[in-house]
Amino acid sequence: MVTISKFSYENPRYVSLLKRKSSISKEVETVVKEVLENVKTQGDEALYAYMKKFDNVDINEIGLFVSEKEFADAKEKVSEEFKEAVKKACDNIFRFHKKQLPVGFSETYEDGTILERKYTPINSVAVTVPGNMAPLVSSLFMNLIPAIVGGVPNIYILTKPRIDGTIDEHLLYVADYLNVKNYYKISGSQGLAAVAYGTETVKKVDAITGPGNEFTQMAKKQLFGEVKIDFIAGPSEIAIIADENANPTYIAADMMSQAEHGTGFEASTTFCLSQEQANKINNEIIRLCNENNLVGATKKAFENYGDIFVVDSIWEAVDAVNQIAPEHAELLLDDYQDVLPKLTNVGAVFVGEYSTESVGDYFCGTNHILPTCGTAKFSSGMSVQEFMRGYSIINYPESALKKNADSIIKLAESEGMMAHALAVKVRK
Repeated sequence: MVTISKFSYENPRYVSLLKRKSSISKEVETVVKEVLENVKTQGDEALYAYMKKFDNVDINEIGLFVSEKEFADAKEKVSEEFKEAVKKACDNIFRFHKKQLPVGFSETYEDGTILERKYTPINSVAVTVPGNMAPLVSSLFMNLIPAIVGGVPNIYILTKPRIDGTIDEHLLYVADYLNVKNYYKISGSQGLAAVAYGTETVKKVDAITGPGNEFTQMAKKQLFGEVKIDFIAGPSEIAIIADENANPTYIAADMMSQAEHGTGFEASTTFCLSQEQANKINNEIIRLCNENNLVGATKKAFENYGDIFVVDSIWEAVDAVNQIAPEHAELLLDDYQDVLPKLTNVGAVFVGEYSTESVGDYFCGTNHILPTCGTAKFSSGMSVQEFMRGYSIINYPESALKKNADSIIKLAESEGMMAHALAVKVRK
């Protein structure tokens, strides 16, 4: 199901992996542009019309917001085991994310200048989360908890309702558990337009985060600047570096975990040291897919971007992975201490054979919202600071200004900014 080949930087499969990008068609771009403009100018009328056209729901009939009764019903419907799992996962995520709160500071200089750095939460955020076919409960709490820890006072959730106007009870339970009750029954590019611009009934927000299909991703791209966004998320990916003692069953399962996402553009890559090890991994992929009825879910992604590369050394693998800059990287090595500091272009690194990527997706406390498609070279995963903004306070005394006036004036005049220079001159 996957391709086994000798690694080289010219290997066509590796070159293709480096060029892999999230593909959104021009048709989608055109449709989204029209939707955004119509919701911006026509408000609720356009929003409700698009919800009926695209999602087959009448907001006038089902209501714009999730009701208290729906939250209460969700508590009764979900299992006690699910509730316990949510509690444990959220406790872990809160604990890890509270450590991320930025700390302001103040510096006083000899000339009396006082410079400060302050951090404050953004005022409002909308979190979009799919819920019709696959209710992504983990994505919901991965977005909500950093916003809560950051102190965002106004948090809204957007989810596509089912045809009967309901939303999956697992999503509602998580929102209720985290005390986020502003839950809109809107979705897609029309939903994002509504929260970005505001309508008669939908509040305008300052930021939009969360996953979604190509229409959602294109809407986020086009709305950037009108609101803050988190990522233009591409398809998921994993790169595994394994030595000869690594368990081929574990590697196979972890490769499958990425391939099953369903777009066919997911990338599952392993770098190992021998053809024998590569064959063992491939055989385990075939066995596990057949035994667990996962051939259909993984086949397309494995054909497009499923690779086992045989490398000459672990260091060659590290360099190759840094160039890929994957969302997830795993080190299945007996001796990883020297390797770990060198593996820098990644969204998250999972160390050891029991640190499967799934523990990061759901439970351990780190955030699973990570850069994809090579963007880990220059961007970071979701954190509390995504929901906060920093600003500076300058208290510059008369003595300091007069002491440094000539230098400031010279710099301003060198740029041709004569009014900037004048603002200092009149104070000399």
